[in-house]
Amino acid sequence: MIEYKVDKMLDVATFKDLILRAKIHRQTNDDAKLQRMLDNANYLFTAWDGDQVVGYTRGLTDYADAVYVADLAVDEHYRYQGIGRHLLELVDQEVGHSIHSVLFASELAKDFYAKIGYTKDPRGYVKNPVHLDPDDWTV
Repeated sequence: MIEYKVDKMLDVATFKDLILRAKIHRQTNDDAKLQRMLDNANYLFTAWDGDQVVGYTRGLTDYADAVYVADLAVDEHYRYQGIGRHLLELVDQEVGHSIHSVLFASELAKDFYAKIGYTKDPRGYVKNPVHLDPDDWTV
């Protein structure tokens, strides 16, 4: 049975391990960057199977108008069980249903978000870092 936690902080090693098991494209060779990703998120919600974390979402919000879902990741062995959907429901519960929710979908999940109520919007723009690490995500 999957247990969801809204107050469980992850250490960098556990966070990195989950990113790799989820096979999302994130830079994992910079522990300081991973720590900042954890420390500076407004929310981090996790899914657990016993003592193993199997999914997470983290992001930023002003708690008034917009929430940015920076990551949604589920261990590849736990996909298609509703974990990602439930983690995003926790975001809605945290910030409310009257806030704009914004995210970038990976190729892996491009169709998932439309199934759960997100609308694709052609007005989005991205400015990548000047020195984009090839192991980091790209749009």
